[in-house]
Amino acid sequence: MTPKCQEDNPFIKLDELLSEIGNKHMLAKKDLVSLINAQKPVLYREFLARDCRAAFRRGRRQSGLYIIHPKYSPLLVVYCDMEYDGGGWTVLHRNVLSKKSQLWSNNWDAYKMGFGNLLGNHWFGNEFMHLLTRQNSFSVRFVIVDSNGQTKHADYHSFRVDGEEAGYALRLGNYSGNAGDALTSWGEAGIHDNMRFSTVDQDHDRRVTTNCALENGAGWWYDNCYSALLTSGNQIYWKGLCTEHSSCSLASIMIRPNGKNCNKS
Repeated sequence: MTPKCQEDNPFIKLDELLSEIGNKHMLAKKDLVSLINAQKPVLYREFLARDCRAAFRRGRRQSGLYIIHPKYSPLLVVYCDMEYDGGGWTVLHRNVLSKKSQLWSNNWDAYKMGFGNLLGNHWFGNEFMHLLTRQNSFSVRFVIVDSNGQTKHADYHSFRVDGEEAGYALRLGNYSGNAGDALTSWGEAGIHDNMRFSTVDQDHDRRVTTNCALENGAGWWYDNCYSALLTSGNQIYWKGLCTEHSSCSLASIMIRPNGKNCNKS
């Protein structure tokens, strides 16, 4: 008899859960103790939310690690911020600047599948960003703490990451916030919106003379080269807010559904 596929089985035993998590390599504790919504011996797939906002709507109020199940995606573990500005934020990136960190000087495959510690500095993974953002209409918030310790933000009212065949191109909507628009406004470094992702081993930027990712030791949606760069271990840069001489100290990227074609399940 042919065994049922995983999707046909509505239940998951806790001791089998790890094998189904697509980004399990980003978990610091392989025993799953830290997963807030996986504390019962058996989980029901339909009860797993598709993102942190859906978990929030179901009454979850504790920030931390959650298992989510986006449509047409493997199970994923994400950090959900359930307290900041109304809660329900799915965190895709966090960088607390440290001296000469080599974490961000990674290749295409690493940025594709994600790396780091979900409870600390990490990149969620371009492939998983794509799977997550194709199921719903999301807004994004880039949170930046400047050199004076002031928290600023830049919101874009739509956010999507295209698939690998399109180079994980970044798609953004209208800007609002108090950090300044460093991603969709044209400048000397070009524009980040609609740019393909570049890494040290895959150059998709529009600078002819060099590979921006190799030059800066970090993957990003470069143009020529950047007006914003949040994945460097040497500096966090956001045009008009953070500079080479006054680097910001923290950056994060977080998303939640924007209410357009919103799937609340």
